[in-house]
Amino acid sequence: MKKFLCITLCVVFPSLLLASASIEESDFVQRVINFVIFVAILWYFAFDSIKGIFVNRKNAIAARLQEAQNNFHKVKQEKEAAQKRLEESKERAKSIINAAKQEAYLVEQKYNDQIKKDIETLKYALEANIEFEQRKAVQESVNKLLNELIKSDDVRLNKEEYVNIITKRIS
Repeated sequence: MKKFLCITLCVVFPSLLLASASIEESDFVQRVINFVIFVAILWYFAFDSIKGIFVNRKNAIAARLQEAQNNFHKVKQEKEAAQKRLEESKERAKSIINAAKQEAYLVEQKYNDQIKKDIETLKYALEANIEFEQRKAVQESVNKLLNELIKSDDVRLNKEEYVNIITKRIS
């Protein structure tokens, strides 16, 4: 209603100021009355349809706004869910890395222990082999010496000496 009054004043006021004749001589009052009647008829017949247009537009805008808000909330929830999954993934990655480090340490310890055992076994085998080779070398030298003594005619041995030599050879 205020708009209507403002428009009327904007139309009427300049014509009143600029009019050279008085209002009684002009048809201004009749025109204003005709305009008011025109607006009243327009209001009577077109008010519901104009109001419907504006209400429909308002409802459409409200529906689009609601849809945009729903989409915003949906995207916000998806973002929060994605951030939560990201944090969970980071935690899982940390736990996997820690588990891998711990497993690598355990495997390293296991292989270090196994290597130490293998080294000890190889040392023992080497010492046994060295001892065996020494006895073998002693036996070969004794065999060689005995064979030389037996084959030589220069040295004569009695039975007791042979028994002592064989006993030493066996031990």
